[in-house]
Amino acid sequence: MIPFEDSTTLSLLFHLNSEPWMNTAAYEQSAYNVEYRELLPPGQALSLPQPEPTPLLKLMKTRSSCRSYQRRTMPLETLAMLLGGACGITRLSEVSPHVKAYFRTAPSAGGLFPLETYLTALDIEGVQDGLYHYAVQHHSLELIKSGSLSEERHGSLLADPFVHDANLVVFLTAVFMRTQRKYGPRGYRYVLLEAGHVAQNLCLLAAEQGLGSLCIGGFVDSKLNRFLNLDGVREAAVYAVGVGYSNSPGSEVPGRS
Repeated sequence: MIPFEDSTTLSLLFHLNSEPWMNTAAYEQSAYNVEYRELLPPGQALSLPQPEPTPLLKLMKTRSSCRSYQRRTMPLETLAMLLGGACGITRLSEVSPHVKAYFRTAPSAGGLFPLETYLTALDIEGVQDGLYHYAVQHHSLELIKSGSLSEERHGSLLADPFVHDANLVVFLTAVFMRTQRKYGPRGYRYVLLEAGHVAQNLCLLAAEQGLGSLCIGGFVDSKLNRFLNLDGVREAAVYAVGVGYSNSPGSEVPGRS
C-alpha cells in the first residue's frame, strides 16, 4: 500500500509504466471513425453563429501536422522567436512583499514552471548542429553535445523518420517536484497540461512563420531520457515538437522567397 501522505509515488509509477504502446500497426492504419456526442435530437439545440475570422483564428486554421520537411537553413532570429514565444519570460512581478517571480508566455500552476526545454538543432544560421538546453532566464542556448545527432535520436522517437530533416526537434521535460511539492498527485496532471500549453504556443508561432510542426507524444522514454542525459525520475521527457520547412506546396515563409 502507498501511504496517503505519499504524494508522488503513484504518479511516478504511472509515468514509468506508460511507455508507448509499441504497436506500429496503429500508426499505419488510415481509416478511423471520430466519435461525437449529442445529448438532444437534431434541431433542439441552440445554434451558434460562426466565429468571426480574426487574425488569431486564421492562424489557428493554418496549423496542421507536418510529416515531411525540406533541408533548408533557418535564420537564428526565427529560432529565437520560436523559443522565446513558446515559453519565454514576459515580465517580472512581485507576488509577495519579498518574493519576485518571472512569468512566461504559457500558464503554470502556482507559477512554478516545472518544464525545461531541450532541442536538437539542424541547419540553423549561426548555431552549431547539436543538442542544446534553452536557458529561459537568459534567453540563451547551452550546448550539451555537438554534431548531427539524428542517428542517436532515431531510436527514441516513433515519429523520427517524419522529422529527420526538421530544423528543430524541441523536447519538453518536467522536473516533477517543482509542482508536486505544492500540489501533490494532482500536480502531475498540471505538468502534462502545461506541456500542452507550450507545445500549442510553439505550433502557432511556427504557423505564423510559414513553418510546419509536428507534435510527438510517442517516444521510448528510457531511450529519450538517456539521449537528453536525464535520470527519468526527477526529470523526464513528457512531449516533443518538430519544427521546420514543410515539403508541402504553398508552405513558403511569409515575406521570404
